[in-house]
Amino acid sequence: MVLAKIYFLPLAVFILLPGTFILTYVISILLRDVEVEFPYISDTGTYVPESCIFGQLLNLVASLIAATVYVRYKQVEQYYRDHLSNESRLVLRLNVVGLWLGCTAAFGVSLVANFQETSVFIVHMIGAMMAFGIGMLYAWLQTVMSYYMFPLVNSLLVARLRLVLSIVSTVCFIILNVATPISLKQFHGKDKTKWYPKDGGFASHVISTVSEWILALAFDLYFLSFVRELQNITMASPKVIFLTEETGMSSTSDIYHSEDNLEVAFPQSHGSMGSVATETVNSINSVTTEAIIHR
Repeated sequence: MVLAKIYFLPLAVFILLPGTFILTYVISILLRDVEVEFPYISDTGTYVPESCIFGQLLNLVASLIAATVYVRYKQVEQYYRDHLSNESRLVLRLNVVGLWLGCTAAFGVSLVANFQETSVFIVHMIGAMMAFGIGMLYAWLQTVMSYYMFPLVNSLLVARLRLVLSIVSTVCFIILNVATPISLKQFHGKDKTKWYPKDGGFASHVISTVSEWILALAFDLYFLSFVRELQNITMASPKVIFLTEETGMSSTSDIYHSEDNLEVAFPQSHGSMGSVATETVNSINSVTTEAIIHR
């Protein structure tokens, strides 16, 4: 089976990620769980029922991010197997590193979704650092690769756009990690999810939250930049390899035939089948699928 329209994966990330934040923000405002003025993203997904929506949708986003990262990895791998160049070895190595970084960042998004900041703060912050910090490294790696892959895979304009987004995400990430501890140190209110100017550290708090929202938007736009490139590819479903052995079938009526082609590996047998195994050991043949029906 051929999987077409792979570009829907990054497009879904682009739509669903801000959609999740906006939806939980509106619900939390209506329920007065947070204040309108500049809450952290996580604040909008802390209390029930918005925390349930926040967790469910972010888990879906994490899965879509991981799938996009994997498709991007396979795309680059296939391009450089078909079009060898002086940069092929370097790009392929960077591509493997990018796969691990992207999947780790996706796992961080899942941690943020499942561990609310008011319940398990340390795990939530670890997830946030994985999502934003390692996600930033993934963005820089893909940017470097984009310059190497021009004009084979992407245009120079796309490479420059990714460079701008990487710079923006880096600046916002630094500001976020500097302003947040300052604001928390100056805070003397009762509830950090409802931060008022009189609670102290409000200016640093606003700088921190705004940088977080911009950082999330930069990542969102970065995934949107993959849509154009993935419009030109399709993927085939994985091949299934069966290790066949003597089945002792009584009749051909016990076999169901389909039109899908599979690769079947014949391992070495023992005993009386030794002569047959000698001819077939380590061989892989393309055969028609045969499913034995047990009655």
